[in-house]
Amino acid sequence: MRISRRFKRIVSAMLATALAFTMTFSTDVMPLADSKQDQLKAEVSAKQAELDKVNAALKEAQSNKENAKAIKSQLEEQKNLILSQISLLSDQITDLQEQIYLKQTEIDDKQIEVDNKQAEYDQRWSDFKQRMGAMQMLNDGGSIALLSSATNLYQLLTFAQTLEQISSKDQSICQDLENQRADLENQRTELENAKAEMEATQASLEEQTTQLNSKQDELAVNIAQANEDLDEASAQQEAAEAAAAEARKKLDEATAALDSYLEAQNKKYGNASITCSLDFGRPLATFKYISCYFGGGGHRGTDYAAPGGTEIYTIADGVVTAATYHYSWGYYVQVYHGTDSNGNTYSTLYAHMNSAPVVSVGQPVSKGQLLGHVGTTGNSTGNHLHLEMKVNGVLTSVTNYIS
Repeated sequence: MRISRRFKRIVSAMLATALAFTMTFSTDVMPLADSKQDQLKAEVSAKQAELDKVNAALKEAQSNKENAKAIKSQLEEQKNLILSQISLLSDQITDLQEQIYLKQTEIDDKQIEVDNKQAEYDQRWSDFKQRMGAMQMLNDGGSIALLSSATNLYQLLTFAQTLEQISSKDQSICQDLENQRADLENQRTELENAKAEMEATQASLEEQTTQLNSKQDELAVNIAQANEDLDEASAQQEAAEAAAAEARKKLDEATAALDSYLEAQNKKYGNASITCSLDFGRPLATFKYISCYFGGGGHRGTDYAAPGGTEIYTIADGVVTAATYHYSWGYYVQVYHGTDSNGNTYSTLYAHMNSAPVVSVGQPVSKGQLLGHVGTTGNSTGNHLHLEMKVNGVLTSVTNYIS
């Protein structure tokens, strides 16, 4: 009976000690109302909203610039096409002018031929008239003198026939000359018509050239306006880029302040003298694949694609230093894992949970303990676990510590 009482006293003493330790740990670890964290998160959210707004303006400015460049490019293409057409028309006009010159030369040469043929015809006609006058004189009495001069009967008998042949031959020659002259006139007329067609074509080409020159002038005005629009769009883009850089700087500062605060929380809970064994486990029992690695495009962690609702486990013993909602991480949990034998501190952050975490700030957790479930809250495009790790407060790849 005395042994039993002694055992009870020992048990009671142990329970009292344990209770006292628990109260002490709770006093050291459980935070007060975390208004500072809420304030920092609100500042980060406000800076992110400001950056989103500036980025939207930047995107619009970039779009306006691209549109201005496209319009200018189209106008330049039209201008080049018109210049090409003007050059082609100019070549055609030059060729036509050469042809017209050659055709005019042919017309001039043909006119000389017509004039020569007309002179020949006129001479023949004058000679013919003179012979006809002489023959008329013969008919008026002079023929008797010629007949009396005949030396034989043949001359007497063929005298009239000879006169007729001379007359007929003259008429034939004159008719032939007239025909040749008429043919030359027709050729000259054809040349004149061909020249007139060429001149009409030249006039049409010159009219087209005038219209294209007018269009070119109009395009020059439009291109000048497009250059002004492009300059304005470039200025807007530069201003938007500067604003985006400033907004990004403020967001980085706000994010850095939040990170600093979270690190301070880790240090605060580090007073519990948690020892990190470096025996890290897996945050998920199974996952599909790693959708994004640490460092890629400035990525802060490692993304594990997994179905929504998949259980998320802490990868090592530690204490919860943050369990709340963040505009980018969504529902998340941060766990401080303590210090290893070399004095290095370790912490992990589990983001995009589908709902509020199942643990709370200040709660001790063991390796493999449930923290929450995979989701896509915050800045996320699909169900996955975003896992960050810090060593001595510096982000590093968690894949260096877990497989």
